[in-house]
Amino acid sequence: MHWTSLLGLAAGAANALESRQFGSRTTMLRFGCAQVVIDRLDPLVNPGTIPSPHVHQIVGGNGFNASMTTGDVSGTATCTTCAFSEDFSNYWTANLYFRARNGTFKRVPQLGAA
Repeated sequence: MHWTSLLGLAAGAANALESRQFGSRTTMLRFGCAQVVIDRLDPLVNPGTIPSPHVHQIVGGNGFNASMTTGDVSGTATCTTCAFSEDFSNYWTANLYFRARNGTFKRVPQLGAA
């Protein structure tokens, strides 16, 4: 795992907190890879379960699957969406949803590497 991705995630969380404290409506979470897919998969919490009971945004290598719990997972990937072309690992985060006053939900987009 690249520390720059973790640092970017932490910085995004800090910026989000700061924006909320000062009343800004432009909160953002930045992650160092573009999106592969949004899906109901979680090979760590629900290995082999399709669909899992919750949704994630998956980024990184194209080897992501529901049963990838053993072995070198990055070895199955042939390409990546990460800024570092050598990074075939997968990263997944829970999706954030905005709840409108009328009770509907809209997924908050997550931005990839610029």
